[in-house]
Amino acid sequence: MRQVTGRSSNNSENKASIRLASGGRFFSASSLGSIPENEDVIVCIDTPRVTLVPQSLTNNISADSALAITGQRVEDSEIAIYSEPHDDMCAAIAINKECYQNLVDLYSSRLKLTTPLLSTTHSSERSLALEIAGNICYIRLYDNSLKLAEAIEVASAAELVFYITNILNISGVPTTIPIYIIGTKEYVKALKKYYKVICE
Repeated sequence: MRQVTGRSSNNSENKASIRLASGGRFFSASSLGSIPENEDVIVCIDTPRVTLVPQSLTNNISADSALAITGQRVEDSEIAIYSEPHDDMCAAIAINKECYQNLVDLYSSRLKLTTPLLSTTHSSERSLALEIAGNICYIRLYDNSLKLAEAIEVASAAELVFYITNILNISGVPTTIPIYIIGTKEYVKALKKYYKVICE
């Protein structure tokens, strides 16, 4: 889990970094006291245990079921929740129960969860967008519309190159499309050997 952001109609914004320990069960909110009480608190959950679901289906499919469809089992220590909708899509996210309850206790209805998979940056062009946080890579492939969106764990730059190569080959999208990346130099350097990479 990372940034917590306060937002209101006057476009003010406060940010604080949340560091998680012990499997994501604990975090300190001491630095978040400056967020005004009338602002939403947007929490970005960093996890590969996430999948996108059309908003129209969220009333008929539980977040648990949505994750199960993609082969992801929700553990006893976790709860599956839906994020706030973005461009008619929601994310089903598995999060530690204790961590989630702590957030709810602190922020109640102000709490809004999100994931990098819901970003629509570069959606207007044929492209591949990557955002790497730790060992998690969020992948979004666009070709007139969103063709693929998933989060994977990667152990090395070589593994990421292998995975991206497979995605492009299977999708039929030209390997010359731009790849936009937010991530470490190691990953950028590895991908630049084979693809048109644009750092953000």
